[in-house]
Amino acid sequence: MNKHQQSGMTTLLITSMLLIVALLFSLASYKNLFYQIKRTQNEVLARQAHWAAEGGLECGFAAIQDAGSISGASSTFISCENELNLVDVDVGVDNYINSEYDNISNKLVKKKIKLSSRLAGAIQARSDLKLIGDYDIYPDVENINSNGQYECVSIRYSNNFFYEKSGNEELEVLDPEKNGPYADFPDNAECIVKTHLKSSESTEYPTENIKSDFVFDDKFDPFESALGAPRSEVAQIRKEFTEISGSKTECDKNIKEAFLTSNKVWVKGHCDLMGGTEVVKLNKTPRLLVIENGIFATFGAVEFYGTLYHLYTNPIVDITNDWSDMSSGNTLGSDDKKKTVYYQAGAFVPVGGLILDSPGGLSVFRSSMSFHFQGDANPSENSKISWIQGSWHDFEYQKNKRL
Repeated sequence: MNKHQQSGMTTLLITSMLLIVALLFSLASYKNLFYQIKRTQNEVLARQAHWAAEGGLECGFAAIQDAGSISGASSTFISCENELNLVDVDVGVDNYINSEYDNISNKLVKKKIKLSSRLAGAIQARSDLKLIGDYDIYPDVENINSNGQYECVSIRYSNNFFYEKSGNEELEVLDPEKNGPYADFPDNAECIVKTHLKSSESTEYPTENIKSDFVFDDKFDPFESALGAPRSEVAQIRKEFTEISGSKTECDKNIKEAFLTSNKVWVKGHCDLMGGTEVVKLNKTPRLLVIENGIFATFGAVEFYGTLYHLYTNPIVDITNDWSDMSSGNTLGSDDKKKTVYYQAGAFVPVGGLILDSPGGLSVFRSSMSFHFQGDANPSENSKISWIQGSWHDFEYQKNKRL
């Protein structure tokens, strides 16, 4: 065999070996490519499962909003399941909406809801708050625990709270009313804790007698929760109301006449409701009454089926002179008149909630009354639930089945 023939064989052998090596590398890369394709398909299926399950959350949330309560919506969750091919949509303990998809890939997502989008509290006070006398409070609620008991909110306050008694007077928080905090609220529902004061108390010298249903929150601002827009838009909000001027002699009559044409009335200036004999004649329709930058006073035993929002933005230094000609203030002490912007000497009960948004002022109750809170008495109450921010638990609750 000559030299040229041997050279050709060597070239052919080397070329063949290079081709074999290249083929091996190609096969190896194809194996990795097939793995990546399979993994991508799994990720696509997992994301499809995730979005289907998340759609179940939104469907369940919309059903509850439409029904106005969790119990009223539960029978409609099956339509969410059928539409999205879900295994289950329901509301579990601690108000978590659960949504599970189980078709090739499995996904369970949960998100927590609040029972109401409004700020909870039968009475909400940014002023100092003083209660004198005998009181029964049927509270608002905020959440429910795994035992089916509710986190009740009787009073939410950001400054000082005082309770003064004499004789056999007491302040007692009872369980919420049926249909009280919201429509279809169950009968015999119980609060986790309830305050019961049998002696005078003050947050200046707090005791264990004031329970957690009295919520101290020095940062809370009820404005947007109650009126649906930030404080910067107060002029625009006022246009949605029937606006009237305050009166120290005919406020009761003027409010009643305004409510005959609108369920939202805005009073600018002082308002002495006196006995409230005109307001009590109104039929049982949800109403919202705002008193802006004026003293509000009354001595009548009146149940007002609505919400009273007392808004004070003017500086409160010494307003004693503003109490002149306010007949409802006859039993208010001279020292208290210096900064009291709200005073009731009778059982005036706005069942839709009482909001005392008057920082630097004092709100005084000298009464014997039962405050039966009913959330539906507020005409601005459009939504009963909202998502709790930061309640997603994607990684904790998901379980993905890989192919």
